[in-house]
Amino acid sequence: MALGLCLAVALLPSRAEARGPFLWTWPHRESDKDAIHDLVDHSTQAWNAGDAEGYAVRFVVDLEFTDVTGFSSSGRKTFEARQNQLFKTIFRGSRLKQVIQKVRLLTPEVAMIEIDTELTGFAGLPGGVRAWPDGVLRTHLQEVLVKVAGTWWIAGYHEVDAKPDLGG
Repeated sequence: MALGLCLAVALLPSRAEARGPFLWTWPHRESDKDAIHDLVDHSTQAWNAGDAEGYAVRFVVDLEFTDVTGFSSSGRKTFEARQNQLFKTIFRGSRLKQVIQKVRLLTPEVAMIEIDTELTGFAGLPGGVRAWPDGVLRTHLQEVLVKVAGTWWIAGYHEVDAKPDLGG
């Protein structure tokens, strides 16, 4: 116990460099990395099939989410219903591309991932959301994942639209 405490203190940043809580990033296990990439690939495929249930299937029941419009709510069923409505209207036939930019394992059972997305082929966009000059909607998506019984689940979902650099 004492050795562990000494080691933990030695790894903390010095008082001069400490600017807030220090979070340890656990080393990635290749199986976790693969499972997380598979989770994102599954959600991309479900989106491109217009399958709201499939898109939401790996969300925990009490998901907390904020979508690209700034709408925040709780619950997988609420998210699924909202997504289903979008798939029947403005996002019908749209194509999603997702690229994981960062995976951070906060503990062996909790991860935070950063995803850049591109959406094309939409009929319109929700109020306040704008496509880039090339007609592509780009967003930054942050998801908090939890590992339960060996399976990764999405517990938090926060998406913002990326702003184009308009040079000025």
